[in-house]
Amino acid sequence: MEIKPEMVDYLRTMIKGDLDANSRIEAQLDEKGWDDFPKLLGAVFFLAVDRQFGDDASAAEIVQFVAEMRAKAPVDPAVIDANAAETLIKSALDPALDHDVESEMIGRIQTLTIMHVLGAEDVSDDDLDDVLEEAVQLVGRL
Repeated sequence: MEIKPEMVDYLRTMIKGDLDANSRIEAQLDEKGWDDFPKLLGAVFFLAVDRQFGDDASAAEIVQFVAEMRAKAPVDPAVIDANAAETLIKSALDPALDHDVESEMIGRIQTLTIMHVLGAEDVSDDDLDDVLEEAVQLVGRL
């Protein structure tokens, strides 16, 4: 499976807050198609969670992270279910865990988590590029 370069650019501009470029790329993808974008989003989410928590995290750390993420959200935090976010993050850290989070909520949580972790001031452009490249490679192995 091949990820369109525009999808990577879309995520990069979203994370960096470049709204004009993001809107332009979104229009291109609306024409070309968003095939496999959920897989790319999931891979970037996994890498962002790994970057945030490493190999393990306590339940309290995850609760704290979700609370901070929702408080800083550029959208109404009510659109992100805290319990679902905690569950999804836990399942990224431990793939043996199942979840029943609906797909629309998954997309919201993944997007917000990615923006919160990879949009942080301490994430350089090179770091962001490395994560996005690694995500593309992960999706290519599926």
